[in-house]
Amino acid sequence: MGRLKRFLLIFVLAFFAAGAYFFYTVQIFEQPKISFNSAHPSSLTPQNQYCFAVNSPLQIIRQNRFKFVVWNIHKGLDEGWQQSLQQFAQEADFLLLQEVASTQQLAQEIPQFSTALYVTSFSYLGRESGVSILAKTMPQRICGGAEKEPWILIPKVGNAMTFPLQNGQSLLVVNLHLVNFEFHPTSYRNQLENMMRLVAKHQGPIILAGDFNSWNQPRLNLVRRFAKQYQLNEVNYHPDERLRFLTNPLDHVFVRGLNVITSTTVKTSSSDHNPIFVEVALDKPNSK
Repeated sequence: MGRLKRFLLIFVLAFFAAGAYFFYTVQIFEQPKISFNSAHPSSLTPQNQYCFAVNSPLQIIRQNRFKFVVWNIHKGLDEGWQQSLQQFAQEADFLLLQEVASTQQLAQEIPQFSTALYVTSFSYLGRESGVSILAKTMPQRICGGAEKEPWILIPKVGNAMTFPLQNGQSLLVVNLHLVNFEFHPTSYRNQLENMMRLVAKHQGPIILAGDFNSWNQPRLNLVRRFAKQYQLNEVNYHPDERLRFLTNPLDHVFVRGLNVITSTTVKTSSSDHNPIFVEVALDKPNSK
């Protein structure tokens, strides 16, 4: 009995020591940190706490089809992520990435993307982690938001860009990494609701995607109710190799005002998630 007590005491002390070290080395930002980089001259004008207008010469997207990749890249912890990202990005117009570490230097890995929006809410041992949207053209507007995990208090983040189209509308691209460690999805719902405000106000086509951490049926049902409310169509995949937990897929793509041409996934060992590849076309020709 004495040995058991000593073991339990050592375990408890080790647990609290590890927790204290973790929180001592983690810096949580009071507001999400929004970083916007572009090869083109630009400046930002705040519109509200989380959104900025991009001041630059207008670059109108004239194509009718878009290819994009959605991938949680696991902070670059898995061997071969650079080669995989370069391969996956070859034909893409947009990359929507989650768990991007600030040390990965994506601009060097995939220089064909001239514009990048990175949003993070914490750093661990000086290393930030967040979500990125990379594009080949300039957006009109950028946004970022965060919601704290209720147990570990480290926020999950999302970001968004809007791009002008030739027909006078704009394309909204939303990239999400949703709250994970929560049994009752209260914070999960809050984060979805906050990002869905962008969807509610937008009149043009929409791409909404990311790592939804939809690991149980209540979470998945909630996501699909929001999608139905805002007329977003869920994309299906052939084959479907998405990461699952208890048979529930974690990564999703929803679209509005766009027709899905192709949608697929591939297996990879360069992350714990498998990437999603989607090609879409505007519902109507992108011309006046």
